[in-house]
Amino acid sequence: MKRIILIALMLVSALFFKANAQEATVNEKLSEVNDKVSGLAERIATDEADLQKLTKIKVSGYIQAQYQNFENLNTQPANFFSLRRVRVKFTYEAADGVKFVLCPDFSPGNFALKDAYVVLNDRWSKSFSLWAGKFNRPNYEVEYSSSQREIAERSKVIGTLYPGERAVGAKLEFNPQNFPIHMQLAVLNGNEDLVITDRLGAELNNKTTLGLNKDFDNYKDIMVRATYNLSLGSFGGLDFGAHGYFGSLKSNALSTLSSDYTTAKSIKYGDAVKRNWIGGEFQLFADILGGLSIKGEYIAGKNASVGYSPVAGIAAIVEVKDANGVVTTKGVPAVAPIPGVANFQNNFAGYYLYFIKNLGKKNQFAFRYDYYDPNTDVTGKDVNVKKFTPTDATVLKGRTVGKSDLATTTYGFALHHYFDDNIRISLNYDIVQNEKVGSTAGVSNLMENYTKADGSVVKNGLDYSKNVNNNVLTLRIQAKF
Repeated sequence: MKRIILIALMLVSALFFKANAQEATVNEKLSEVNDKVSGLAERIATDEADLQKLTKIKVSGYIQAQYQNFENLNTQPANFFSLRRVRVKFTYEAADGVKFVLCPDFSPGNFALKDAYVVLNDRWSKSFSLWAGKFNRPNYEVEYSSSQREIAERSKVIGTLYPGERAVGAKLEFNPQNFPIHMQLAVLNGNEDLVITDRLGAELNNKTTLGLNKDFDNYKDIMVRATYNLSLGSFGGLDFGAHGYFGSLKSNALSTLSSDYTTAKSIKYGDAVKRNWIGGEFQLFADILGGLSIKGEYIAGKNASVGYSPVAGIAAIVEVKDANGVVTTKGVPAVAPIPGVANFQNNFAGYYLYFIKNLGKKNQFAFRYDYYDPNTDVTGKDVNVKKFTPTDATVLKGRTVGKSDLATTTYGFALHHYFDDNIRISLNYDIVQNEKVGSTAGVSNLMENYTKADGSVVKNGLDYSKNVNNNVLTLRIQAKF
């Protein structure tokens, strides 16, 4: 009996210890699984945080591949394929009301940083935003994206006044929530893509240097723009407004020549050469006949370019032998220095007018009349006739009216086919006409040479008393993403 009881106790003990051992093993496994789950949860949380950051980044862009044929005899080759724009835009919403934008252009041989700016939006009234960096200047056609524009390139007046479209600076925008007005105030370096020379005439801001990323004087340019959106009910809408540019360039010359070529005023190094203009704009959108729009802008004012100062002339080169018989060459200064080039201030005017008509849901026709007169003080018949002759030849060279003063009229025609939401095929033809110059005894006062495809030069082959053919045909395919 005792033996049976002992065996029973041993069996119970074995079962008890085995149960405890199994419980310990299960607890260890549960703890191990719990650790793995915790690690996995941490990884998922990290991935979610990274994914949340990625969702704040938006990538967009477009590619414009094109074929062009130039009718200008001086353009060689006269036709070729090219990539006009290859742009990728990165937009990062860092936080509520904070946005970073970066947009490089990867066009072959023309890589450039087009946009790089930060936008801080007002979180309270949601009406103000502050921009800082490199961005579009406040102007309608400048800010109108190249991927949406109805004519292949911007108008002549805009391309002249705002080369490169962008500028480095800061901008304040006002967009009230319950009132259809948009106001912009920008403070800019102002010399982007202009030719800036030093006092000896050497170019300071060559595009191969870092010069485009900094200013060259203490003057800052101010731009203002205001537009108002007027609803026309079921007919459509009308936007209208105005903008102004108030800037200066630092003088590196001793005189400033007026655009009538009859007067010049003395100026000191470092003084301001003013560049001021104002413009008015409108955009009419009508929901009739399948949709059409008429848009236009007029700008007039005073532009300027910077000259450079006189430099010491050299009358002759002579050889000088010292006591040891070593020969060196020296330049003997001339009595008078070589004349410099004056600053130039020109009164100008320019405007453009668009007519855009939808042709069904897939096609669109566009026409633009584009006029730009870089010098309203003279006409074509004044070329090589009116002249400013300086009383002091050491101050500036005599300068005459020339090709750069002629007005240009461009008739642009475009037909677009929207293959889908991302692909647009465009055929664009620009008819370019120059202001004609006068002539003396039947001979044009402005003639130019041109170079043929075989390299031979045709003397006086381009006669500006007639229209010089500058027409351009552009076939472009645009892909957006």
